[in-house]
Amino acid sequence: MADDDKDLDLDVVEEDKPKSKLMLIIIVVVVLLGGGAGAFFFLTAGGEEGEEGEESAEEVRKQAIYMPMKPPFVINYTVGSRQRYAQINVSLMARDDFIIEALQRHMPLIRNNLVAAFSAIEFEEVQTTEGKEMMRETALEEIQAILTEEIGEPGLEQVLFTNFVIQ
Repeated sequence: MADDDKDLDLDVVEEDKPKSKLMLIIIVVVVLLGGGAGAFFFLTAGGEEGEEGEESAEEVRKQAIYMPMKPPFVINYTVGSRQRYAQINVSLMARDDFIIEALQRHMPLIRNNLVAAFSAIEFEEVQTTEGKEMMRETALEEIQAILTEEIGEPGLEQVLFTNFVIQ
């Protein structure tokens, strides 16, 4: 009887080994498939959210509106005994129609302050790239100061020189 019990125990152990291996293989395959599927959905869902997020960010950020300032600025410079001129075409960039309307409404004040600011810069500086960049930054700061005083926000994003001629 003791021998019969040993035989039964061996049969149970031998039967459990293939079932255990099969169960282990099934568990490993399910975990791998689940992990792969999870990674796939995470990556594709994350990509779609990223694209939707980018689209919504683009929708939130309004398109640029450009307003050319007409006529171009003509600045007179006296260098020694010679008269020199700079003709500067300026465009303004904002992202709100309200700002464009405010710029148009206050254009006489803006043009006055820009002529004064451009005239204050030495002719030698106007000829350099750094000098032109300084003029552009000065114009941006000047216009933003006017808008802040008049409407309570700077609103203007960029001042662009679309043509710059020095004679």
